[in-house]
Amino acid sequence: MLPRYGGTGGRYRYKAYVIVDSSASPTIKSEEGDCARFMQSIGWTVLHRPPLVPLFPVPSDVSSTADSSATFDELVKAGYVGVQRPKTGDTARQPGERLNKLPMFLYNEGCCGDTELLKLHIYGIVGHELAVHLDFDSLILRPMDDLFDVMLGKQNDDKVASSLAIAKLPHSKPVDFSRPIDAAFTRDYNSVKHPEANSPVGYQGGFFIVRPSLAVLERYRKILQRGEFTLNPRKGWGNKHGNFYGDATFQGILPYYYEDIAPPGEHNELELDRCIYNQMADNPRKSTHRFPRATPLNPNIMGYEDTNICRDGRKDCSDTDCQRMHPKDSITAHFTFCGKPWHCSPGLPGTVALETCIGLLSEWYGVRRELEDWWLLPRKETIDESIDVSFSQRSFYRDEQTISRVHIKRQGPLQPDVYKGYCDAKGNSGYLNMMGPDGLKK
Repeated sequence: MLPRYGGTGGRYRYKAYVIVDSSASPTIKSEEGDCARFMQSIGWTVLHRPPLVPLFPVPSDVSSTADSSATFDELVKAGYVGVQRPKTGDTARQPGERLNKLPMFLYNEGCCGDTELLKLHIYGIVGHELAVHLDFDSLILRPMDDLFDVMLGKQNDDKVASSLAIAKLPHSKPVDFSRPIDAAFTRDYNSVKHPEANSPVGYQGGFFIVRPSLAVLERYRKILQRGEFTLNPRKGWGNKHGNFYGDATFQGILPYYYEDIAPPGEHNELELDRCIYNQMADNPRKSTHRFPRATPLNPNIMGYEDTNICRDGRKDCSDTDCQRMHPKDSITAHFTFCGKPWHCSPGLPGTVALETCIGLLSEWYGVRRELEDWWLLPRKETIDESIDVSFSQRSFYRDEQTISRVHIKRQGPLQPDVYKGYCDAKGNSGYLNMMGPDGLKK
């Protein structure tokens, strides 16, 4: 029942944060605050941050109205960004373009609208040498020690750097391993609408590692303040980073910063192999379906088939066939194409990705089982202050009723070998929710 592919604990200690804006604060008594409250209850630190949403220009002497709770200046002081578009040039506001067009556009963009910009606050966690952003639908399969060593310049020899799973694709830049690395990421080739070697490609927004810097965070504020995202035609940030999924928010603003805004030579960034890090089990080739799809086992039954077009613009992309990558070979996973574990996803039946997806989903349920077992241990068997101070903040299942419900929620009949007893049926309604801990040990 436990994880099959996970590694042992890594050498690096960590602290877990969840970044929220005011609408998702744990202080909110409604369900909007439930997620942050739960994360707080299991020891995560909640960081309240503004979403860096660009505002449309408002004179600073305008008072609050019935439609606003603060003046423009107060919002800017709170961390929101006032737009000051250039008056001339390719990225200037076009005749007839509304002042608030970009903010309103961002509001509905991509999966999560302008709240995606909250992720930029990873640069502000300056109390740590490295900060790792992971979307909530991610899973760490094995420690990332070798990557952290290389990013911090602490590798013992050149073999560590040479063994890293590095992308070697048309947009990948050479990496100087004699210097510390400022950022590590994967690109989202699935979002490219017209795959060619020179087509703009965004960074995948579910996985990103940086060396925190307030100076870099301030540069992002300036980017948003200028609001130089070109629409009609949609060419994106700086008139060149756009026309792909998520281009207006996190996935587009990152490459714009590193490739166009950052001072030349200041940063040393690393594009990782997306089958190893941030593994999504994606198909490297376009499908005849209008959306990205895994390779079908029987195209006649599925109604679509692969084309010969590689999403990264190369002629041969068989070396990045993530849909066929065994879970034991990946380091982190991102549940996008495979579906969410808490939706009791069937994986991708009828495709070559099914085995990979089922393996990753099963591993997620195994990690849940491992965590619950950890919380079920009697306290005397779990406290060892000599190992790590974090053990003094452990959460436990203590109440007999809670313990009983934990075991009841392990009796789902759906394919116990895959879903570990946590699903009654496939789909959202089939998932047996995890019990929260009774409290923190003080």
